[in-house]
Formats: sequence, structure tokens, C-alpha cells
Amino acid sequence: MISGEAGASRRDFVVRIARAAGISPLVLGVLAGRGEALVPGEEADLAILYAALALEHHAIALYDVGLERGLFPAGLRAHAVEFRGDHLGHRDTQVAIAEERGGRPPEALASYELGPLQPGDRFVQRALEIEVAAQRAYTGLISQIRTRDYLLSAAFILVDEVRHMTVWRRALGLQIY
Repeated sequence: MISGEAGASRRDFVVRIARAAGISPLVLGVLAGRGEALVPGEEADLAILYAALALEHHAIALYDVGLERGLFPAGLRAHAVEFRGDHLGHRDTQVAIAEERGGRPPEALASYELGPLQPGDRFVQRALEIEVAAQRAYTGLISQIRTRDYLLSAAFILVDEVRHMTVWRRALGLQIY
């Protein structure tokens, strides 16, 4: 387990990150295992899309702070820049899908509760935490998606989240699988 998960279940960990990212109570309930599955359709797809966007906004904020303050180790900065770019692309794709459907995608929050930020491996650990939360959220919600283009987009994003997790885990000397 990664730090931040000790003493809490994996589900609680994902819900904590999702709540900090500003995800709607409806989707938080699904992630927390409370309530029923979302009713399939456009409304459910948009709710999931907005939840994913909230996580992307949170990840972008974390990477922005880490890059601006030099919190990533020098040898890992290129990965951080690449992964930030991936999250920007995920955000832009999901915004476009929502707008095509007449939705109103959520804007980034004015600020995010990122907690204490320490440089080096500790900051890489924080980046890993947001990637793990995103991967688990996408994995938990992808089965609820009914719209083909969004399902395809979410699948590609999930692959990126796993790739990001793998790089950060390897950088930290953690078991990858």
C-alpha cells in the first residue's frame, strides 16, 4: 500500500481524494459503494464525465504546484511535465465530449487542499496518490458509462493513469504489480 492508505480502506482512500477534487455526491456515493448504480443514460455519463474532470483538475493543480516549486526530483521532472500534459489532454478531451452533448463541464476549483508538500520522493508519493485515486475511480466508474465515445476516451485515459502509476512506483522503488 502507498502512504495515505494506511489505516483506511482503498475505497476510503479514493473517496477522500475524490471529495478533495470536488466530485459530486452522486458519484461519490457510487465510489464509496453506497447507493445504487447510476441509471444508464446521458445524465449518468455526464455525471461520470464531470467526476473525471474534477480529478483531472486536481491532478493538474498538483503537478502545477510541484513543477512551479521544484518539488519533483530533477531526474523525474521530465516525467512530471509529460504527465501534466497528459492530464491537460484528458481534461480537454472530456470538456469537448461534455460540450458536444450540451453539458456544462465543471471548471477547476479556485484552490485545492493539497496538504503539506515536501520535495523529492515525498512529492513523487503525492503524485502517485493522485494517479492511484484516478485509476481506481476510472476503474470503478467505467462500467457505468454507456456512451461509446466517452467509454473509448475513458479507456485510453485509464491506460495513461496506469502508466503514470507504474513510472512513479518504479521511481520510488515500490512493487509495480
